[in-house]
Amino acid sequence: MWNKLAENVTTWRWWYVIPVFLALPLASAAATLLGIVAGPGVLTAWAGPLTLLLLGIFALVMVRVVSRRWPTVQDLGLRRGLSRRDVVVVLAVFLISHALFWVLGRIGGSSELNNAEKLFADSGFTGPLPTVIAAMLASVILAPVVEELVYRGIIVRTLHDSVCGRVSSAVATTVAVTVSAVAFAFPHLGGSLTGIDALAYILTGAFFGIVYVLAGSLTATMVAHSLQSMAAFGQILIFGRGDADVSPVVWILVFGCPIWVYLCARALAAVLPERA
Repeated sequence: MWNKLAENVTTWRWWYVIPVFLALPLASAAATLLGIVAGPGVLTAWAGPLTLLLLGIFALVMVRVVSRRWPTVQDLGLRRGLSRRDVVVVLAVFLISHALFWVLGRIGGSSELNNAEKLFADSGFTGPLPTVIAAMLASVILAPVVEELVYRGIIVRTLHDSVCGRVSSAVATTVAVTVSAVAFAFPHLGGSLTGIDALAYILTGAFFGIVYVLAGSLTATMVAHSLQSMAAFGQILIFGRGDADVSPVVWILVFGCPIWVYLCARALAAVLPERA
């Protein structure tokens, strides 16, 4: 069966996504409050990682509250390994998505290589090493883990499963993937969903949703996200100012992120309960 999510349908209801949507502003507010309590500058560099960690925790707590139980490893599809099918799906979607993004870049008249030095500075690589490490932890490790947990593991799963028995599998998949893709793009663009950048983020979210549906594995989806992050930040490192300006630790974080994300997925699977 092409739709692997349909093989393990939960009893979650569509309205479970409403409190989950509140997790992002709550996480941002909590991180800001902690920064105020800690004092100016103490948590500034680590605001991004802290916000993502709180987002993941709050989203899981929201599901616990509305469903009266913690989401299980089987609910989310947190497998402890990657099957051959998972690897094929992840690599195929990665190649197709990058070919499409290259076309969008040409249409938009931009070139990542020409803007590499600007992106190098904008991505935070020019700051002190602790700040750079914090930024990379947030961007290439925590973002693939937490964002896939929220937007695919919870939102796609909830919307897909709540309508799966009433409509065809294709319709349930389309609705779930589309809503999660738009929700994924919205905070990345500051509320604007127009232009080439918006289309690229929506398509990125849609591709991750497709991986989740085809593989039925949130672990595979997290790894797919990490490959996108590695490709994006890897290009900036290579074509920005290279290893003359960046600590080897940062290179290890960026180019090893699929491994670190996979290990995080394994750790999350070890923490969450198994379905009885």
